[in-house]
Amino acid sequence: MSVSLALVPIALAMRLVMGKKNFDNWVQSMQFSIPSLFEKESELARTVRKAGYDCEKWGSSYKTHIDGEDLFFFWEFLNGKWVAVFGKYDSRQHIERFIANVNRAAGKQMFDVSTLQQNELKTGSAALPATNTTAAMLPQAFPTNFRDGELLFKTLKEFGINPVRNGSVITCKIENSHLTFRQSGDHPFQVEIHNEPDLRKIFQYLSDIDDDYKRCLQEVVYKKLKARAEERNMTIESEEVMEDNSIVLTLNIGS
Repeated sequence: MSVSLALVPIALAMRLVMGKKNFDNWVQSMQFSIPSLFEKESELARTVRKAGYDCEKWGSSYKTHIDGEDLFFFWEFLNGKWVAVFGKYDSRQHIERFIANVNRAAGKQMFDVSTLQQNELKTGSAALPATNTTAAMLPQAFPTNFRDGELLFKTLKEFGINPVRNGSVITCKIENSHLTFRQSGDHPFQVEIHNEPDLRKIFQYLSDIDDDYKRCLQEVVYKKLKARAEERNMTIESEEVMEDNSIVLTLNIGS
């Protein structure tokens, strides 16, 4: 998994909502890498700074801004070479300018730009405006941990969002954004986010909804467990609510 998205603050909230596996898969689907010829850290940092950009140490990686504070990417060391990892909807114009400036500073071609061309074909970025707000213009689709449609609908309703259900599709509105939850077979729901320039707020809402969903799920499991215990002539000897709000039941098994 690349740190280029994993370390962005909004991604920390997303990881809570998606779960580790779904989050890792999403990260991979939302980025692309451009290999370089840089092998040594010192050469990488010196050349990038000579080209007029920063090259900040970030754990085992490096972070470089290419358009003020808003647009940046991370360098990762893979297979003996430093690789530039960009978001799929990052501005192609800024990426190309960065590559040209670094090549000029190095005095030779330092990147394999075929990856950039392949990403353009996959995303259709040639037909999109070359700005770093492109992602905000497109519907964003993310995986979630939600599997039970009835429980999700109940959770959204209790959250005060007033969801609308059409078959397996659940829609709702949060502030100015529209959320559409879709499920394919037994897989977890995906949520599509429309018309949201600032995803931070939505991810915070989703994180809160995820907490409520887990609470509702725990309540369902708790009631089923008590019912099954009663069917088997078991009595509840004690109940204890832990600090994380989990419930520990001690059952007395009758003879």
